[in-house]
Amino acid sequence: MRRTVLAFALALVGSALATLGPSTVTPATGAALPSCSSSTWLSAWYAAPGDAVLSQPPLEQTFRIQVRPLAKGGVARYRFSNRFGTGPVTFGHVTVGVQRAGAAITPGTLHAVTFGGTARVTVPRGADVVSDPVRMSFARFQKLLVSVHVVGFPGPATQHGIAEQTTWQTAPLSGDHTSNLTGSGFVPLPLLKTAPTLPQSIPYLTGVDVLAPRSTGAVVTMGDSITDGTEAEVLPFVLSADNIDRFVSYPDQLANRIAAAGLPFSVANAAISGNMLLTNAVVPIFGPSGLSRFGRDALDRSGATTVILLEGINDIGQTYASRDALVAGYTKVITAAHERGMRILLGTLTPMAGTLQPPAYGPLGEPTRLAVNTWIRSQKLSDGVIDFDKAVRDPAQPSRILPAYDGGDHLHFSAAGYKAMAAAVPLSQLKRPVCS
Repeated sequence: MRRTVLAFALALVGSALATLGPSTVTPATGAALPSCSSSTWLSAWYAAPGDAVLSQPPLEQTFRIQVRPLAKGGVARYRFSNRFGTGPVTFGHVTVGVQRAGAAITPGTLHAVTFGGTARVTVPRGADVVSDPVRMSFARFQKLLVSVHVVGFPGPATQHGIAEQTTWQTAPLSGDHTSNLTGSGFVPLPLLKTAPTLPQSIPYLTGVDVLAPRSTGAVVTMGDSITDGTEAEVLPFVLSADNIDRFVSYPDQLANRIAAAGLPFSVANAAISGNMLLTNAVVPIFGPSGLSRFGRDALDRSGATTVILLEGINDIGQTYASRDALVAGYTKVITAAHERGMRILLGTLTPMAGTLQPPAYGPLGEPTRLAVNTWIRSQKLSDGVIDFDKAVRDPAQPSRILPAYDGGDHLHFSAAGYKAMAAAVPLSQLKRPVCS
């Protein structure tokens, strides 16, 4: 079974590698720049899909998904994926409204989401779909609820797994509840604010783009659970409850800093918990390698100008990856970003001493982590370095996380730790769009 799953993942990764593709064409010298006052699509929220193998297959029911956009909107479009499905999936009806509380929607805010002018859409296996523009005003950080009626029994659902937020669903065979305002009949998942393996955290919905001034850019954060916002793993695939639905990941708190500073950026979080830069995950929920998904999940985000990469700790901890192998991987990612005209900032790997996760987290992987960080701090290939390690380590024991920042498992972070990481990002190094 493991070989079958791994072969399936490798095949997916092979097709995804094409997304790095050739560089985009730079306008000729003297060509007129677009006006900064004109509008373009901007990624305001993203949830990178990782797999479908360990999802709960839907059965003629409705999902209700939280979205906390990191940019305001008056017109938005919604992205859905069947990237890892085993066959086509049909959405019978999709709606969006402002969250009132839990699964309840504020009356008067419900809007239909259509695809090519129709409510029903079938997404082929391996494909993504983008909705028609929806006219609906919402503020930055105002939580929305996107409801998706899944028709029939399409098989496992493409998902962003192990997310730090609740998703609701109706009972199997309950049909279309996308227009339900009260939230009655919706059951919260993960149950009891844990994140077990089987219930998918964010099924199908992968992104929200807003129509924004061309002078606004998106900062894409690429990485693993440390970027996704996990506080601590109590047991494998079971998370500490404290960070769930609090939206305190470092990308969320970076967006808070950006908003407070009045800067023209949104943030799109392209992290997948458990993800590795170099290797496809043996456990499918951890997703294809960062290298294989970098184009699709990071470079292709609408309006993206800057990428922040913090990845490699799982390569060391799970596969004993060497310093040289990680350097080669970083070099490929940096090159791909530059070919697309984007700025890329490289983050140092954070401490892991004291963690009990096998096989090579902690002391066995520490020499490699230090060697990788030495290279990151000294290299000149990227456009800048964010010293996350220095921001969160204990000065008295540099191989350990400062106790106030430790999420509890000595690998992930508390809300205060993620705030320290966000504070380490130099806002002056975020690239503004080029327009006149």
